[in-house]
Amino acid sequence: MPTPRPRLVELLTRDGLQTMVHETGWTAPGTADKVEFIRRAAAAGIPEIEITGFVHPAAVPPLADAAEVAAGVAGLKGVTIRALVPNLRGAERAAAAGVPKLSCLVVASETYQRKNSNMSIEENLGEIERIVDLGARTGHEVSVGMGICFACPYEGKVPLQRVVGLVDRFVALGIGEVSIADSIGFASPREVGERVDAILQRHPGLTLGLHLHDSVGMALANIYAGWLAGAKVFEACTGGYGGGIAMPISVQGMGNVATEDVVNLFESMGVPTGVDLAALREAGSWFARLVGAPTRSRVARNGTLAELNAIGRRLLEANP
Repeated sequence: MPTPRPRLVELLTRDGLQTMVHETGWTAPGTADKVEFIRRAAAAGIPEIEITGFVHPAAVPPLADAAEVAAGVAGLKGVTIRALVPNLRGAERAAAAGVPKLSCLVVASETYQRKNSNMSIEENLGEIERIVDLGARTGHEVSVGMGICFACPYEGKVPLQRVVGLVDRFVALGIGEVSIADSIGFASPREVGERVDAILQRHPGLTLGLHLHDSVGMALANIYAGWLAGAKVFEACTGGYGGGIAMPISVQGMGNVATEDVVNLFESMGVPTGVDLAALREAGSWFARLVGAPTRSRVARNGTLAELNAIGRRLLEANP
């Protein structure tokens, strides 16, 4: 299968912020700050941004200003704007706020699903079906993100057939884009490649994405394996923040893979992403200073090979 050009999705103002109530030392960004970051990420060339989640504000307080964030980026050109919608009510709110793309959420673990949304998987699938109907009536694009597709902190390994079976259900509803997530960050490149391949062998016309966390340093290797197997969309968070809200332990070590590192991965292989890495790094540094949270991006901390070479050349010139 030919390797596709990657499409990056920025998650900072949704997944990156949803667990900040559990972080220590953070200064909560205001609505205007979130809008500013989204504008900076779009200006850096990020093609798609999940700007917020239309969730119950009591469940995820950092996303309580979802409608205001959507209003702040209305009319932003050159970028696809989407929002997380966990149920029909959230989708209706997002549509009313002018968000053009609705990203549904379901989990491939029954235990985690109930802890995350107080619904069963079947009940959640019913909500997704209703959101698809809403999208068909209103002209909104609908995609699906599926969490816990490799291992669950409560149930252990998630069977491949369960993941494939859920993808079958989405395709039957007419959904053309699905992202599978390693929500706890413990998957291996072999697992990622095998699952991406199995899904695309069954549904070759599907746009398949990956949403990877980086608990044990596997995320970039997993992205490479998934891309080689045919995944096209890679969801990431500038600065590497975020995590699931239903984990049994602290999520501070389970952040999303950093967008800066994903861009650097592809660009270092000669695979264009369309993203200006320097501009994205500056946006990430601005946000890190704003909230007082050190970046977790390796390339933001350590720089690129070109930057290292420039330092080396200056050193040689000064001390021949």
